[in-house]
Amino acid sequence: MSGVPGQPWRSQLVIVTGLVAAFALPWLVARTFASHRDRQWVASGLSAYEINEWRENGFADPSDAIRWRNARFRPPGALLWKEEGWDDASEAVRWHEADFGAREARRWRALRFDAVDARAWRDAGFLPADARLWKDDGSSPSEAAAKRKDGREPGRRR
Repeated sequence: MSGVPGQPWRSQLVIVTGLVAAFALPWLVARTFASHRDRQWVASGLSAYEINEWRENGFADPSDAIRWRNARFRPPGALLWKEEGWDDASEAVRWHEADFGAREARRWRALRFDAVDARAWRDAGFLPADARLWKDDGSSPSEAAAKRKDGREPGRRR
């Protein structure tokens, strides 16, 4: 028995310790992080169902989810608005209440309209770019609609 170690359990212990370090420690670290994240969500006051729904729709921050929920958005709707570049739920709700979708509201906002003005211009039959021209010309939506009906264009006097 020369050259054969007398105690193979030591090498087995090294292997088991290595496996524990390779698998158990990362799992414990991940579990601890997840537990902390879960505590934030539970502390938010949302139900387990709501937490799951907000997370499934890409909301990682409970305070962000709370802002959108308090603005009366459901997770899928909030996600649509966020994907269109709306980070402020209170502003998004003003546009939503004015009967705009996220993409259409973004177009009007890009041309410096607020939700109330944009609604008036859209209801008068104008697209955002045309409304901007008429508004810059000093016309109200009703005046611009009448002028357009008469064949006039913004910037031209008759």
